[in-house]
Amino acid sequence: MADSIQFHGQEKITQWLNRVLREAGDHSKLMHNIGSILEFNTKQRINTGIGTDDKPWQKSWRAKLQGGTTLRDTSRLYNSIKYTVLDGGKRVIVGTNVFYAPVMHFGATIKAKSGKYLKFKTTMGGWAQIQSVIIPARPFLGMSIDDSQEVLFEIEEYLLELLMNAK
Repeated sequence: MADSIQFHGQEKITQWLNRVLREAGDHSKLMHNIGSILEFNTKQRINTGIGTDDKPWQKSWRAKLQGGTTLRDTSRLYNSIKYTVLDGGKRVIVGTNVFYAPVMHFGATIKAKSGKYLKFKTTMGGWAQIQSVIIPARPFLGMSIDDSQEVLFEIEEYLLELLMNAK
């Protein structure tokens, strides 16, 4: 299992954010705008099935059988994705509190806790009994290259407005 989330353009964004921190006092408006962009784009990844690496995900067997969307059976995960502005408007995070999110993001192999087999009800109404289930990684959290460009544009707009209104 990987221990990090894909983040393209981190150095450039960090440079711009440090400039903002030097130039302005209250950054919460910018951080809310960035959070809103990233929350929306994270949800769009679930809708499109394309990860932060711009690669399509393997469609889940449930989505194939039911004609649904991978990672969006009940929409619990989708609806839990939120952004939060922290440290007095100096930092923003986007995430979820759904306990199975890391498995969906990074992938995992699920084996029976006790006994030799996993046994579960299928979407067709029958039962399956297998030794393990491999859940492929479907990276939905983090920033894609497009996300980074949108965030940089938002920072540029914020700085332009800030500098234009400077007294």
